[in-house]
Amino acid sequence: MLDKKMHTFALLATTGSYTATAQQLFLTQPAITLQIKALEAELGLALVSYQHAQLNFTAAGQQLARYINKTDHESQELLDQLKAPTKKRSLTLGCTRSLSSFLLADVLHQLQSQHKNIQCQIGNTNTILKALTAGDIDFGLVEGNFDKSQYDFVTLRREPFIGVTYANNPLLAATQPLSLAALLAQTLLVRESGSGTREIFQNWLTMQNARIADFQQVIEIATPTPLIQLLTSGVGISFMYRSLVTAELAQGKLVELPLRGFDLQHEINLVYLKDSYFAAQYQAIAAQIN
Repeated sequence: MLDKKMHTFALLATTGSYTATAQQLFLTQPAITLQIKALEAELGLALVSYQHAQLNFTAAGQQLARYINKTDHESQELLDQLKAPTKKRSLTLGCTRSLSSFLLADVLHQLQSQHKNIQCQIGNTNTILKALTAGDIDFGLVEGNFDKSQYDFVTLRREPFIGVTYANNPLLAATQPLSLAALLAQTLLVRESGSGTREIFQNWLTMQNARIADFQQVIEIATPTPLIQLLTSGVGISFMYRSLVTAELAQGKLVELPLRGFDLQHEINLVYLKDSYFAAQYQAIAAQIN
């Protein structure tokens, strides 16, 4: 098992603050500092550094923190399995907000007969990846971009990513495919920073030498449901996965924007910790989802 200094360092990496770490461990700040210095001396590695009084973690420190969280999380799961090999395993998963609207229910339906307890954490892509790194969840369902060198993953499918607007938007009167310039006078409904959906659209805009701020008006919304409700009520344009608005498109409440040069698909991935002991189980779950 890992010693106290490593657990303290992992907590410091999570809080980013000696003061907050000391408070959580009911210790003094100097005591935390001594533990971290002792760990650096023991390992012969620099784990933290300061720039302009700002605490930073070296590459070695970041890697060590990930290792500690992974080891703690998986060792407890393994012990539980060894103690009760026939008992159904509990499962904690993370899911991005977009995927929770059209994929999560199917995933839970597949898993509910195999696990005694299932807990779900919903958040944007950044939140889910942080929870995975911290050992708070077993795996995440994400559609946003992530550093594929830091995690193992299974691609579940590729999902069409489209522009949509309300059915009687005057913009649709054009007989030719729309240009990006024609859209900039519209109100853009967009997800919050950290959302995979927003990042996909932002990356496309960057390739067109444009920014979200170039639109006449921007409304940020953290979850897809009110965003779609605004669209159907006659407000603005937005960009999202087609599966989010399948019903609205079929009913004619929303219309896909005929945008020139916009033909995007994006991966939906099941992401888990690199070299996880439970990799085969996560791959089996991914196969069920497929």
